Amino acid sequence: MKILRVEVHLMFMLLFSYQFYVLAEKNDHQERRTYIVHMDKSHMPESFTDHHEWYHASLKSAVDTAEMLYAYNSIIHGFSTRLTEEEAELLQGQPGILALLPEIRYQLHTTRTPEFLGLGRSERLLPTSTSEGDVIIGVLDTGVWPESKSYDDTGLGPVPSRWKGECEQGTNFSSSNCNRK
Repeated sequence: MKILRVEVHLMFMLLFSYQFYVLAEKNDHQERRTYIVHMDKSHMPESFTDHHEWYHASLKSAVDTAEMLYAYNSIIHGFSTRLTEEEAELLQGQPGILALLPEIRYQLHTTRTPEFLGLGRSERLLPTSTSEGDVIIGVLDTGVWPESKSYDDTGLGPVPSRWKGECEQGTNFSSSNCNRK
């Protein structure tokens, strides 16, 4: 009878321990996603001499095991990191955080995408066809400047006669800035 009790106790301990193992394993394998964390640089405490230190401290104070993937400091202030949903919620409550957004990957549709231009796939980027010389590329002003190499029209033929657009003038942009691209 004493042996049976020992076996029952061992079995109970084994099942009890296994339950904690399963819970720990579940927490370790929660899906991590990349988040972009927008910070309000005006909220950086004076004790920090560098915004990277502040980002790192903000992240570590909420999620000790998380690492910064990249720090942004030109257009936006912030950083990217990989977090579980629960960790993201913890980080969201930190002072100075404007937004915590999950990374979303979009399919690119650019003038460099042959499918977007309807040119089909070939060994060459632009296969020999009647359409390769008659492509109109529309430009949506996103804050780039006409002096950029990406707008250089050297080597392009005349504007197709079917083009119905116009060159709009604006602040610091005259019709002389328009070209065949």
